[in-house]
Amino acid sequence: MLEQALQSLVSAKVIIFDSDGCLVEEGIPYPYVAEFISLLKSLNKKIVIFTNNSTQHPDTLFTQYQKVGVTVDYIINSGTLAVTYCKEKKFQSVYIVGEKGLTRLFKENGFRIQNENVDAVIVGMDRTLTYQKLVQATRLIRNGSKFIATNPDKSFPTNRGLEPGAGSMIAAIEASTDQSPSIILGKPNSWGYIHLLDHYLIHPDEAVMLGDRYETDILGAQNAGIPAILMQTGVMAEKIKNNITIDTKGAFEAKSIEILYQRLKSII
Repeated sequence: MLEQALQSLVSAKVIIFDSDGCLVEEGIPYPYVAEFISLLKSLNKKIVIFTNNSTQHPDTLFTQYQKVGVTVDYIINSGTLAVTYCKEKKFQSVYIVGEKGLTRLFKENGFRIQNENVDAVIVGMDRTLTYQKLVQATRLIRNGSKFIATNPDKSFPTNRGLEPGAGSMIAAIEASTDQSPSIILGKPNSWGYIHLLDHYLIHPDEAVMLGDRYETDILGAQNAGIPAILMQTGVMAEKIKNNITIDTKGAFEAKSIEILYQRLKSII
């Protein structure tokens, strides 16, 4: 499995990484992340981060990675995809259950952020979630606003273990409205992966995805025809620790970024 993972890295033109649980934990890089990215860039690979975490604006994430010595070529998150979708649907006003990064994305793209008479309710991860926010979102959706979810991740990896993710907020609103989201935009929806393939004008087998969550990172890549490497860090590390087995259905596997770096360095 490791040798196949290495071969996919060597042959790919674009390397797509998840962020939380794959490259970093609460903003702190795993060992050898900077060295690994630098090695890949020396091989003329394009480095992309595709994260379901909508709490941070891509520019903020880009700066944070630069500060720890990691330079990437392109960053998208589920908030980026939500903005693109709402533009395509010609929505003009939204109510947001989410954090500052998501709100900023919508504001700078010309959307009105308001509490009444909105085209859509956008639901992402919100660590400042209140009962009143849930009440407002529920009322708007019941009155006809579209229910748009950024991503389905039920949990979020931290150094304290897994904590509630966007999927938990979505589930609360589903329960109180008896409605499912019109669309869930982040991984495993293949829409974001197809956007990346179009952006770089490449075929699926010219990219590879690395992530720690099979049901989003890996499944989404596979749905788009992109080879994928399941990292045994983040969410996957928690599953291993708790003896939870999953069928990875053809995904390559690697224990850590450090091991990938050391092995790749030894063969090039």
